[in-house]
Amino acid sequence: MVLLLGVASVFPAEVAAQNIFQKAANTISSWFSTDEKKTDVPAQHIDITQLTLDENISIPELDGKEARKIRAAQSREMKRLRKARLTHLELIRNYEVIKATLAASNLFLPNDTVLSDKADLFLRPFLSDLRIPDYYHVMLVMHSDDTGSEAYCLDLTRARAQAVRNWFAGHGGNTDCMVLYEAGPFAPVASNATMEGRAQNRRLDIYLIPGEKMIDMARRGQLDKR
Repeated sequence: MVLLLGVASVFPAEVAAQNIFQKAANTISSWFSTDEKKTDVPAQHIDITQLTLDENISIPELDGKEARKIRAAQSREMKRLRKARLTHLELIRNYEVIKATLAASNLFLPNDTVLSDKADLFLRPFLSDLRIPDYYHVMLVMHSDDTGSEAYCLDLTRARAQAVRNWFAGHGGNTDCMVLYEAGPFAPVASNATMEGRAQNRRLDIYLIPGEKMIDMARRGQLDKR
């Protein structure tokens, strides 16, 4: 099986707002793409670096048995991550995907793109999730407030997402199935009119989405042993 996966900061500034979060018109109906005219060609994964964030969160679809095992595994992983008490955590997509939110102030100094000394403390709990290739598809979505121009905010969040990816790679994490999104100021969770609101908007969202290896382990009954 050939995997078409990689790391990408995929959207130019002028289309970032619509493309990062907007679902495409064509629904992804299958996790695999095949060439009907060439039956001897192995099925290939969809290239996750070319998908919007919404599309990556929505795939792959799981059947009942796989879904139950993966939900249980994700619940166990949530309990492990909660022990670190460093992030806001939630289960989304019918409890199959973990979303963790880290304040940018815990990773970077103001307007800086170099990870601060304390960033290690906040990123290290996620390293064990990156030990097995394709166990997770990891989305790193870096956000900013609206201080500065759109171009500046996009450049800042792009560089910060890349710095986080480089940290994981440099500490033994497998980043082949990691996708980077520079969200800039386009998805605020609070008002940018206040200092507190701007601080909430400066954040990193990490999505842990079941990958092919996790699904295969669920089929084989191996997730309970992990």
